Amino acid sequence: MQDETVSLNSVLEYIDRLDLDDQQYLEDIIRRRIVDARRNAIAQRAMQARVNEQEGRCKSGSAKELLADLND
Repeated sequence: MQDETVSLNSVLEYIDRLDLDDQQYLEDIIRRRIVDARRNAIAQRAMQARVNEQEGRCKSGSAKELLADLND
């Protein structure tokens, strides 16, 4: 498969040529992909947080304790 660089402007021009139903369908697809990407990013951060906690790289405590620790 050959990598092809496409400018955003070219994509927008192509979208303008689609009928309104197809544009709305495309909008729905893009929104779902963004939601999925955000969900995956959150899941990755959660997994990393769990690893950090298991390896003892995390501390727990109150907000006051956190601020005191940051100021040290």
